[in-house]
Order: sequence, then structure tokens, then C-alpha cells
Amino acid sequence: MKIKLYFFGKQNDVSEREKELIRRINFRKTFDIIPLNPAGIKDAAKAKTKESDLFLSKVDDQDYVIAFDEKGTEMTSPEFSQWLEETWVNEKSVQFVIGGAHGLDPKILKRANYILGLGKMTWTKDLCRHMALEQIYRALEIRHGSSFHKA
Repeated sequence: MKIKLYFFGKQNDVSEREKELIRRINFRKTFDIIPLNPAGIKDAAKAKTKESDLFLSKVDDQDYVIAFDEKGTEMTSPEFSQWLEETWVNEKSVQFVIGGAHGLDPKILKRANYILGLGKMTWTKDLCRHMALEQIYRALEIRHGSSFHKA
């Protein structure tokens, strides 16, 4: 099982705490975090289109794509853990994607197999990345019976 988390930004945007979470995730599953160059265009629609084309060129038809979007389904950490475990059983490759400054283009949302929400509020892409890593790690720890998650 391969897991990838794509985000629009630079590799040096990844904080030391995030690097530690990535190290811990890799203890349980093969995981990569992949920065994609932001469009660098002020026009939101054009930026989202350019970014979606870049992301979609990186995923294969058989990849299971999970898009983070404020309108996505919200779950508790135990629910996410259970759902993710069931997803991993059926899929070879899971690709998460976090939008850039303007969010995700409808093409990515249409391609996504699942749209997941981190809450109804708007978060910075850096905070979304950190929360996604935290929840992926937490989900793995819940599934393995670790004491990391306190209910």
C-alpha cells in the first residue's frame, strides 16, 4: 500500500513536527509527501485550473484519490481510522490532495473518489497539511491499538 499526500507549495514548507509525523507514519505504511508548484497566478479560476492539471497528471486511473475540501464529509478520528482501514484493504494506492491558496478545482473534486472535510471553517493550506498528517498518523495508531489516541 502506497500513500501520498500532495500539496501546493515547497518542500521546505514542511515543518519539523510534520517531518516527525511523516517518519512515524512510515513506520506503519509507505508514505510520501509531495509538493506541487503553485500556479502563481492571481486569477483564482485560472490558478485552480493550472493546479488541477498538474495534480491530475500525477495520478493514475486506478489511484484512489481523497480530496480535502471544506464541503467534504466530516468524521471523528475513530471513524476516520475505521474508514481509512477499510479503504486501504481495497485499494493499492491512496492519494490525498490539499488545494492551493484558491482551493481545489472542480476537476479534482470530480476525479476524487472521496471528499473529506477538516471542518467547516477555512484553514490555511499549511494548517490543513499539518492536520491531515496528524489525522493519518492518529488513524494508524488507533488501528494498531496504540495509546496515542485518547478517547
